[in-house]
Amino acid sequence: MRRKISAILVTALIMLMVMPMGAFAAVPSVQEVETLIAQIGTVTRENRSAVEKAVNAYNQLDDASKAGVSNFDVLAEAQQILGIKDALAKLNVEHDRVENNYTISDSYVESTLNTGLCMIAPSIRVYGDRDELALMISFVYVGDELLNANRVIVRAGDNKYTYNQDAFSVIGRDVCKINTGKLKWVEDFVTRAEDFDIELLRDALSSQEAIFRFSGYQNYDYVLTQQNRQAITDVLNAYNLMCSVSPDVLRKALA
Repeated sequence: MRRKISAILVTALIMLMVMPMGAFAAVPSVQEVETLIAQIGTVTRENRSAVEKAVNAYNQLDDASKAGVSNFDVLAEAQQILGIKDALAKLNVEHDRVENNYTISDSYVESTLNTGLCMIAPSIRVYGDRDELALMISFVYVGDELLNANRVIVRAGDNKYTYNQDAFSVIGRDVCKINTGKLKWVEDFVTRAEDFDIELLRDALSSQEAIFRFSGYQNYDYVLTQQNRQAITDVLNAYNLMCSVSPDVLRKALA
């Protein structure tokens, strides 16, 4: 008899060990989930736990109960806002409070210019008063020689892309002093990204090697670095998230 009781106790202990910690927790009611959602309030990265708690409770409901959550749209919006805020936390966000415009870029841009290296620098522009969102791409040559470039040719894997002079909305040429005190030529070619340009960036990121040729008096080939790849990835990720939401949600995410 004692052996049989011991065996039952051992079996029970094993079940407790292998079953998830929340297996015995009661499934919340629809009303409890709605209350948790209502308690989220203004979404910030600091009150992430309130959003996560509501999401976890909602996910425990069956499909029929989920359909009965009357304020699910609040929860969905909170997740969108938090996702954008997390993406923007990796970037530099500058707000022109007079024009209500935002310029969003990666810190890699400034640090790279200061060290005198070439780069591909996408940035996001938000024109708040017009609810307009744009992705800009700067192809930046930095070097000892003036190229007076008028074309940028990109080789990404098997694919080739060509930008002629008329493809750029802005072309800038200047002499800048870098960290070492040395003067360098800087030639900057800016275009507003359309589907073609975004496809180029994605192609460059997925290719083992991506070469950007600045072509003018002479050619200069810039091979995309790992640090530059990460900067492009972070900006594109934020841009994709921002494009997926309504202007109202975007305003809340930028606040």
